[in-house]
Amino acid sequence: MKKVSILIFFSLISCSKNFVRIENGFTKINDEYLDRNKLIEQIKPNKDYIYWDYATFTPDLYKNKKEVIRKYGDTLIRNSYTFYPPQSGFFNGCLPGTCFSYVTYIENDDVHYVTDETEMKKFIGKIDNLAEAILILEMYDLWFDHKEKKAGSFKKTTNGFELYMMKAKGCPETKESIKVEIDSIGNFKLKNNGVYYKSNNCNMS
Repeated sequence: MKKVSILIFFSLISCSKNFVRIENGFTKINDEYLDRNKLIEQIKPNKDYIYWDYATFTPDLYKNKKEVIRKYGDTLIRNSYTFYPPQSGFFNGCLPGTCFSYVTYIENDDVHYVTDETEMKKFIGKIDNLAEAILILEMYDLWFDHKEKKAGSFKKTTNGFELYMMKAKGCPETKESIKVEIDSIGNFKLKNNGVYYKSNNCNMS
């Protein structure tokens, strides 16, 4: 019985949830937005480009791997151009961070690439929907917690969105609730709403 009590005590101090308040009027973000491909499908660029696509690229010693997640426009015109993957992009992954995402588009009879957060905001232009807002915030390492409304909810405003998002740290494992106000052109400001989860574990992934 004594051993059980000790185990319960240590489990309580190693993993804790803190009480964090959120304002009224916020709706929980649907779990379907966890799938980044679903976000990409709802991108509405700032211009009606002849052709554009969103792709992921994984450099390899023997064979570079490109996967087009979404493409839009005249594929016949696209075939008359030569596309080369850029040297870098956003959403870096695949330890040690060698794979990335990017956007290619054709404008003024030339091929252009979107490879960072600033260029992506310009490419999207006006924030037309919740998916675009979440996608931009993810590029700045803000995510939503599908289990917690305090870090995964939103409301529409007259000039964009207000959201509660999550800022996570791996060691020690910590999750913070972040209040975000993002306007119709992607400018946003943050307010730390407090730590709502903390443990003594280290998550290095």
